[in-house]
Amino acid sequence: MKKLSLLNVRVDDVTLEEIGSISLELISKREPSIFISLGSLTVMQARKDPAYRALIKEAALVICDGAGVSSAVKFLSGRKIERLTGVDLVPFFFKLAEEKGLKIFILGSKKDVIAEAARVLKKSYPKADICGYLDGYFDIINPVEVINVIKKTSPDILLVGLGQPRQEKWLKENLKALAVPVTMGVGGSFDVIAGKIKRAPVVFRKLGLEWLFRMMIEPWRLKRNAALAGFIYLIIKNKLTGGKE
Repeated sequence: MKKLSLLNVRVDDVTLEEIGSISLELISKREPSIFISLGSLTVMQARKDPAYRALIKEAALVICDGAGVSSAVKFLSGRKIERLTGVDLVPFFFKLAEEKGLKIFILGSKKDVIAEAARVLKKSYPKADICGYLDGYFDIINPVEVINVIKKTSPDILLVGLGQPRQEKWLKENLKALAVPVTMGVGGSFDVIAGKIKRAPVVFRKLGLEWLFRMMIEPWRLKRNAALAGFIYLIIKNKLTGGKE
């Protein structure tokens, strides 16, 4: 694993194998840690929010999630880094839990969605110990009940789908109280796993155009994806100025 920088925001060149090894090491030490999934919009959010950027810098891992980030790194440095989306990492962690006898807790989405996601994941990974699940509609300012439920189950891995940057900030604020070795925000992954949101066809994924597919089926994302234009502009500017924005 190698730490890189993209527009002054950290991103790691890390493989699935390394994610697994780092996870197992953290679990063996019972060391509470945060993994962050970094996409183009996350980079733009971090540039506007110094506290969020600092959180990313201090994370145990910052994983490339998005064709925009992987393409930008290659364009600026010539380095090819692996893209690992949140929705792909959820099954990865469940497979790891199944193989290593780990306990995993999932948090986020609506009650029916998280219940269905748990059912689907349990069916796919019957030997994985899903020690609990809760929806994401709780008092985020005073989450004592939620934290107590999670602590009682003592998971090795906690996957949280509250959206960025909310999920990462919540994990950072409560990391010590949660006492979970591997925590990670996975955005809307549970909605996809539960079948509530259709994932982009393979051809879109291979071309790095999942964002375009999502915009086609959810037009309200147009304003949100407008930030991608700003990201592209900054990448080109960075290239032309030799890293001087």
